Amino acid sequence: MITPHATLRDSAVAPFRPTNWHRFKWIARSTWEVRTGCLLLALTAVRLVIISVTELSDTEAYYLTWSRFPDWSYYDHPPLVAWMMSATTIGSRSPFFVRIGSVLCSALFGFLVYRLAVRLFASARAGFLAVFVVSILPAFFFTSFLANPEGPLAPLWVLYLLLLLDLRHHDEPWRPLLVGAVIGVGFLAKYTALLAVPIAVLVVAFLPSARRWLRRPSFYLAGLVALFIASPVIFWNYQHHWPSVTLHLVERMPSASAGTFAANALHIVLAQVLLFHPLVFPGLLAMLGVTLYRARNDERYRFLGIASGPLLLFFFFVMVRACDAEPHWTMVGYVPLAVASGGWGDEQLGRASSLGKAYLLWLRWAVAFTSILATLYAVHVATPVIPRLLRDSAYNADADPINETLGWDRVRAVIAEESARLGPDAVVASDHNVLCGHIDAAIDDQPAVYCLSPRRTEFDFLGRRTPPSHVPVIYVDSARYPGDAAIALPHHSCVRAEDVELERGGRVLGRYRISECLPQNEVEL
Repeated sequence: MITPHATLRDSAVAPFRPTNWHRFKWIARSTWEVRTGCLLLALTAVRLVIISVTELSDTEAYYLTWSRFPDWSYYDHPPLVAWMMSATTIGSRSPFFVRIGSVLCSALFGFLVYRLAVRLFASARAGFLAVFVVSILPAFFFTSFLANPEGPLAPLWVLYLLLLLDLRHHDEPWRPLLVGAVIGVGFLAKYTALLAVPIAVLVVAFLPSARRWLRRPSFYLAGLVALFIASPVIFWNYQHHWPSVTLHLVERMPSASAGTFAANALHIVLAQVLLFHPLVFPGLLAMLGVTLYRARNDERYRFLGIASGPLLLFFFFVMVRACDAEPHWTMVGYVPLAVASGGWGDEQLGRASSLGKAYLLWLRWAVAFTSILATLYAVHVATPVIPRLLRDSAYNADADPINETLGWDRVRAVIAEESARLGPDAVVASDHNVLCGHIDAAIDDQPAVYCLSPRRTEFDFLGRRTPPSHVPVIYVDSARYPGDAAIALPHHSCVRAEDVELERGGRVLGRYRISECLPQNEVEL
């Protein structure tokens, strides 16, 4: 916990001669470095415990399916998340090894956030505060241990900002090429890394100390470096007639009315408040205002403002337009604001100002609120107390991600029993991409899993869309993702084999329905 006497660095200046004062500054910096290291180690330990005791979510299992089929890219996202899983699950496909890559990325992300704040504000305390602020945001907490594309994107984005910042005071021609390389690798993690290109141009154009790069060829060659590294994704899309481009720029952007846009905007704001902490989110928006105000005369805040404001504005308009926007898209836009918060807070605490006291109070309330939520989350993971206490009208089982992780041992057992009875030619099929992915993860693709989703999914590109008409099929659907076996498998005759109920806290929270579908010619015989 930060205490006032620990943060008022200037209070000890008077008793020291200049030489001793320099020594005192080094000791203070070392102290905050140690505190940052302890914070990062503690957070990593918590994440390791979580990935050791919880099962995979639906989306994680879907990504795990990709890793079984190494490719240059995938339908929904670029390949880096799948490539990471392929490396970490060589020996085991348990949830721990599926997620360990994200945990390592989150530790690197925290370290790089610290380095960025220290580089900008020459204060280890500013670095600690920046890491502290970003660590209590729910969006960063959950993506720090769940397998997802944001896991590798986050440290790559901060590394990109650090390398971009180096262009202010260094003249080596290879530096922009390194920026381009990181952008290219970031593009392998998520398509939004493409936004790093206009941000880099804006930073170089509007920071006088970096503007000289506009006249140097290596700055433009950096774009070719990024394009070369991103070429596997481009090549894969070209081979398959640009499916990812169609998904993100056409299918996700249908025409809509003004009322729909207004409803989307309200939903986005509410989701941002929840995902980026009800107490911290208003502070981050206030920090955006401070950053833009100070950007007039301070290059540090101008850099952070350019790296944040345009991104958040772009994401807001895209999310209002999209039919299935996800609130965590904005994560990279808040990182510079967390860094700005660390620098501004360090300045106010150094002055022992009333704003510094308010800043400390804000952090304490945020930590208290986060601690309560974290305790409730731990209780909910470990016990069914919360669903048992809530009434049906106040609890939506389909919206509870914990329920995605439960009941798969029984589903696996029923599928194994049906597969043994139907013979070695039997396959498994379902109707929704994440349900298909979770089935695939649960049974380790034995038997092979097919996905009959009405919408195109990654299974289409894996050659796993439609099961052969001559083999028996074990068809699985659920209360959350309902399907109709008769419609999905018109060449088969299906009968219900068994239902697996998901019960927790004395309440049925879901149901998996497993059907046995035989080819019609076998049924006629």
